[in-house]
Amino acid sequence: MTLPLVALVGRPNVGKSTLFNRLTRSRLALVDDTPGLTRDRRYGRAKLGDLPFLVVDTGGFESDPEESVGHLIREQSQVAIEEADLVLMVTDGLAGPLTDDYQIADYLRRSGKPVIVVVNKAEGRAGKGGALEFHQLGMDPVFTLSALHGEGIGDLLEAIESRIAPLVEEETALAAAAASLDGGMGEAGEEETTEGEATERRPIRVAVVGCPNVGKSSLINRLLGEERVVTSEVAGTTRDPVDVPWTASDGTPFVWVDTAGIRRKARVTMRIEKYSVIAALRSIERADVAVVMLDATRGIGDQDKRILGYAVEAGCGLVIAVNKWDLIPQAGRISRDAFLKPILDSLPQVIYGLPFHMSAQKGQGVEQLPHLVKKAWKAASRRVGTGALNRWMAEALAKHQPPRGSMGRVVKIRYATQTAIHPPEFVFFTNHPDDIKDGYRRYLENRLREAFDFHGTPIRLHFRGGVNPYVS
Repeated sequence: MTLPLVALVGRPNVGKSTLFNRLTRSRLALVDDTPGLTRDRRYGRAKLGDLPFLVVDTGGFESDPEESVGHLIREQSQVAIEEADLVLMVTDGLAGPLTDDYQIADYLRRSGKPVIVVVNKAEGRAGKGGALEFHQLGMDPVFTLSALHGEGIGDLLEAIESRIAPLVEEETALAAAAASLDGGMGEAGEEETTEGEATERRPIRVAVVGCPNVGKSSLINRLLGEERVVTSEVAGTTRDPVDVPWTASDGTPFVWVDTAGIRRKARVTMRIEKYSVIAALRSIERADVAVVMLDATRGIGDQDKRILGYAVEAGCGLVIAVNKWDLIPQAGRISRDAFLKPILDSLPQVIYGLPFHMSAQKGQGVEQLPHLVKKAWKAASRRVGTGALNRWMAEALAKHQPPRGSMGRVVKIRYATQTAIHPPEFVFFTNHPDDIKDGYRRYLENRLREAFDFHGTPIRLHFRGGVNPYVS
């Protein structure tokens, strides 16, 4: 069933993101007093009792934006209005109606969409008294509230419910009719869903991260085939993470997370940028797979290595995307392996990452990305049976026994078992766990990755003393 969509539009800094968080009961949108913080369309799910609907937050709608990026933000708002079933025009009760408010109201009238005027920041008598001026916009109804403190939200929710409930009822009736048409299949047409199949249908969450202006938003727009997120040559255009659902041609669902560029701490001066960097790092922690983007024209810097280190620590799958490869002159172009060598030399733990070279601007190589992400996700989800694992271990030990430990002690590994996925974790039971050296640990990890195709995911190895406690 298609859920009704409620769009929040208005001038910059009137409280749209605060209202978005209030309606969705979340903290998905960054909130600050600085105008223009939100730039892309952000979608969230809300519910009124048993009535679900979607909310889309938009950037500040300016009639004549001065910044070049302002025109792109306005275009994103216009797309949201076109998609919406109901528009909440959010205004500032303390500032009163301004010229941009009148022009936005005129644009909404011409759009033909149902509109509710929301006068925000109307705390107390003074705020509600000033809200009377907004009837001059010539639009009804007008509701006064404080999104920050929750005052007046109840009345607005009732108004939203009265307008979207008929839409939900209509969609429900259509869904029921479609189900009745399929009812002739009966039980013979149904298939039992296994746990593995259900897991595979869960959207793969992908965080697209990197330094500022490496092309993260351009990559997502190229994948979707539309200007879904704002792109600009100005570094720092993206400020808060944006979740973009997308389904591949083979039916695999993804959620791409466009994030702000991550700069090193010494260069993060604005409070907003600090929030943006923190949000980007949290996106890595929540992701199934991180796509770390590098700029081929700039080479590999220390900050690129730090971001790769964040992905390793988070334990998510890893795809290394070298963007702008088309801008490297053919004459004297280094090999792809040579370009990535500085990473592997300084960060050998990212050896599991799946690299590829592309041009987000021209679309060259972009089609590989969903396949690589899916491969990394499947590797992170893979379980190895205990029997197969111990047969592999016997072969690995036969080829290379653990080096002797301290005082010349003989180190024996007796048993192995997998204990977790995302990332895969393995426990090896040995008589002297403290004597397992890093070199031998890497040997087992590399052999394990090759034997069971754990390319694209980190592997965690743990060594414990004694025999396997699960075996009597």
